[in-house]
Amino acid sequence: MSQAFFCLLLLLCLDPGSTSRGDTVVVTSSGPIQGKHIMTESGMVTAFLGIPYAEPPVGELRFQKPRPHQPWSHILEATSFANSCYQESSDPYRYNQVLDSDPIPSVSEDCLFLNIWVPYPLPMGPAAVLVWIHGGGFFMGTGSYDKSLLAATENIIVASLNYRLGALGFLALPPGAPGNAGLWDQHLALHWLKDNIAAFGGDPTRLTLGGQSAGSASVGFHLLSPVSQPVFAQATLQSGAAISPWAWVSPEEAKARGRHLGQMLGCAENDDKGVVNCLQRKDPGEVMRKLPGTEPRNLITTIFVPTTDGEFLPDDPRNLLEARSFPLKPILTGFTTEEGTLFLMDNAPGLSISNESLINHKQLLQGLRLVAPKASQCAIQAAAFLYTLGNNGKERYRNAMVKAAGDHMFLCSVAEVATQMAKAGSPVFAYVFTHHPPYAGAPDWIGATHCAELPYMVGNILSLTRSNLTDPEAEKILSQRVMRYWGQFVRTGSPNEENAQDWPIFTGQNFFRIDIEGSEAKEMSPTLYCGIWDWLEPRGKWRGRDT
Repeated sequence: MSQAFFCLLLLLCLDPGSTSRGDTVVVTSSGPIQGKHIMTESGMVTAFLGIPYAEPPVGELRFQKPRPHQPWSHILEATSFANSCYQESSDPYRYNQVLDSDPIPSVSEDCLFLNIWVPYPLPMGPAAVLVWIHGGGFFMGTGSYDKSLLAATENIIVASLNYRLGALGFLALPPGAPGNAGLWDQHLALHWLKDNIAAFGGDPTRLTLGGQSAGSASVGFHLLSPVSQPVFAQATLQSGAAISPWAWVSPEEAKARGRHLGQMLGCAENDDKGVVNCLQRKDPGEVMRKLPGTEPRNLITTIFVPTTDGEFLPDDPRNLLEARSFPLKPILTGFTTEEGTLFLMDNAPGLSISNESLINHKQLLQGLRLVAPKASQCAIQAAAFLYTLGNNGKERYRNAMVKAAGDHMFLCSVAEVATQMAKAGSPVFAYVFTHHPPYAGAPDWIGATHCAELPYMVGNILSLTRSNLTDPEAEKILSQRVMRYWGQFVRTGSPNEENAQDWPIFTGQNFFRIDIEGSEAKEMSPTLYCGIWDWLEPRGKWRGRDT
C-alpha cells in the first residue's frame, strides 16, 4: 500500500537538531542506556535511539512472536537510529515530486528497536508519554524519524518503535506462523516502555498509544485486543481504523495468501508447517519482493496484514467493535478532507499531480471501479450519481472521485469507530484537518490529503525543503496549535486547555475542524455516503494471482 510512503516522505526532512555534550545514562530492566542531548528551537531533549526491545527475529524466530531481548551489563550507546525493518523502498507513485525523499536506510531483519525523546530538564512530576506507531500499509515504514521538537514543545516524552512488516510481520500459516507477529512486536515494545519509562522520568500510568494510517489501525487492534488493553491509558487514531477495508483479512484469506507466497517461492510442501519451514530458509528480500497479487485490481491492495488469531485478536474486529469489546478510554481521532488524493494521483484515469485533473464522467466510472472492484456496473453508476449530486462545476467528477476514494478507504471506518466508542461511553474527540500543506509542485486540488496533518503534529512543517511557504508564520502558528492539542490530550485525556471547552466531546456529527484560519466545532455529516459502501463493496473472498 504505497499511500503511507507519502507519510514517510513528510517526515524524512525532519531536522535532527544539534547534538550537545552531557550525554546521560539511564538504568533499565534490560541494562544501562546512554543517550544524548539534542537542542531544538523549543529547548533541549535527551534522545535514546536504537534501544533493542526484542531478540533479532531471524532463523527459527522468523514469523514467530518476538522474544524479549536478553539483558546487557555494559552501557548501551543509544545515540543513533538502528536498523529499520526489512521492506521494499520503491516509490511507484513518485511522491518525491511533491517532497524531498531519501530511501529508508539500513533495513534488516534485526530491526526491533525503539526510540525515546525526553524533555530536558524533566517537567515537575512524572511526564506523560506518547508511544507512536508508524504507518506504511503494514509493508513499509520506520520509527526512525525525529520527534524531539514535539517532546520539547509540549514537555511530554515521545517514543517510537519498529515492527516487522509484510510477510515477515504478518504471514499467518498456523501453527508454524501464528500470524500478527508485527502486532506482537508492538505489544512487546509497549510493555517494555510500560515497565521502564519511569526510569526516563515518565509516568507508566499515562501512556497514550498513537498512530497514523496503518499505525492508527494498529492502535485500533490494540484497543480491541484483550492482551493489550491494560497496557495503555488512552489513544490517538489518525486516518486509519481496525475496520478499514485494507487493514484486516479473515484467517482463511490469510492462509490462502501465505500458501500462494510459498508456491511462488518454491515451497511446495504438503502441509503449512512445511511451507513455513521452507520460507524461514529463504532470503528476506526474496520473501518481501514476491507478493501475491489480487484480482480484480484495487486502488489499495495490502497483502499481509493483521488477521484473527484467537489470541491477540479473538474475532473479526468489526464483531469486537459492535460487541463493545473495548475498555472506555479517552480517544482522539479524525481524518483529512481529501484522504483519497494521495492514492489517485497518477494511478486513477486522468488524475495527475501535474495538472488540474478535470476528468470526465467515463473516467470517474473507471476510477470508481478501482475503488470498488467487486461492485456491479449498476452500483458504480449509482455511486457516480450520488457523489456528483448538487455539484455542477467543471471539477465535479474529480471531486467526486476524491471524495469516494477517501470515504471508502479511511473516512467511513474512522467515523464508525468514533461513533461506536462514543456511544459506549468513551470520551471521544474527533477532528477533520482541512488545510492543504504548501508542497512545492503540488496543485491545489490535492487538498488536505492523507498524512497532511503529520508535519504540523511533529512540528517540522517549516523544515520541508520542497515546501512553498507563502505565509510561514501562519503555518508555524497552525503547527503550534496542533502540537498543543495533541500534547494536551497526552497530558490530560482532553485536547482542551484547563477550564476550556473549545473542542467538544464527539456526539456523532460535531467534528472539530482544524484549519490555518482557525479551529472550530463544526456540524458535518462525513457518513452521509458511507452506507452505500456496504452495497458497493460487500465482503468477498480474495483470489491470488502471480505477479
